[in-house]
Amino acid sequence: MKSVLLAVFVVVSALFVSMESVAQSKAYKGFVALSATKELYVDYVPAEAKQPTVILINGLTYSTRQWDNFTDNLVAKGVGVLRYDPIGQGQTLLKYAPILAPIPYQDQIVDLKALLEKMKIKGPYNLVGLSYGGGIAAGFAAAYPTLVKNLVLMAPFTRPLDGTDNWIKAQIWATRQIFPFNKMSDDDLYDYYLHQIVYATYPQAEPIVLENPFKLEATYRLVQGIRKARPIDFTHTIPNRALHLMIARQDQYINTSVLDEYWDAVPEEARASRLYINGSEHKMVEAVPYFTAAWVYEIVTGNKRLYKGDDFEGYPFRGEVRAGQENIKVGRE
Repeated sequence: MKSVLLAVFVVVSALFVSMESVAQSKAYKGFVALSATKELYVDYVPAEAKQPTVILINGLTYSTRQWDNFTDNLVAKGVGVLRYDPIGQGQTLLKYAPILAPIPYQDQIVDLKALLEKMKIKGPYNLVGLSYGGGIAAGFAAAYPTLVKNLVLMAPFTRPLDGTDNWIKAQIWATRQIFPFNKMSDDDLYDYYLHQIVYATYPQAEPIVLENPFKLEATYRLVQGIRKARPIDFTHTIPNRALHLMIARQDQYINTSVLDEYWDAVPEEARASRLYINGSEHKMVEAVPYFTAAWVYEIVTGNKRLYKGDDFEGYPFRGEVRAGQENIKVGRE
């Protein structure tokens, strides 16, 4: 009997150790427990010898699979890639659905740190965040600046979309005029009208929110949880030569001037590179995955030309980036 119990103990111990060291040994797809009550879905490919690892942070309506082409290009070069579904997205959403409360962006930041520690991935980190994920990445850099090596922000959230924000504020004003005794706070009214606009516009603008019965509500809860974040207010925490800003010239959601305003608020010593991508819409990792992956590769492998705070113009279908008279050859679509 003792020998049987000992054998069971050895097997269980081996399983525990293998899960704890999975990030150091082999690729892994599945859930990783952050605590007794929270797990996140992870898709991880470790780096080859002497190659860096990048951490991908989802856009608002994303899951890990929208990064497939982008990831494949980096993995082919030996770069390690950790992508994951935070609370409210992808496989993690399906595990905990329905989500019926705000998803605070601060909680997403804490969860990311816990995940990196659980996976035993050593910092400082190369964070790559798209849109909503850019806001989370910026928040992570503000909370844990010593843990960030490169902060790659792709069309990042820096404040609520002007059109949406102005429409909601106009509705709040009208409500106060028509119903002066309404007891709802401005915050409550803001969320009420935000809920309306997400449900009215996202199914058409972002049909992927209809891929399962829970995603549209979860998308609203993600927006609700980040709408008060102001990454522009904590740019002073960004480490020296860490910020790489990527802007899509044909972005249908965020005006170039909004991201230029964010760049201007970043201390000069923290600026590394600003790339304008011609021929790309907001979701650049899907629109031009090979080009964007190639640029990120140049960043994380230490191309010194990308650490002087300079501006660049990218041409994905030529496979080149220009800075004045200088051309840098990168991945071609």
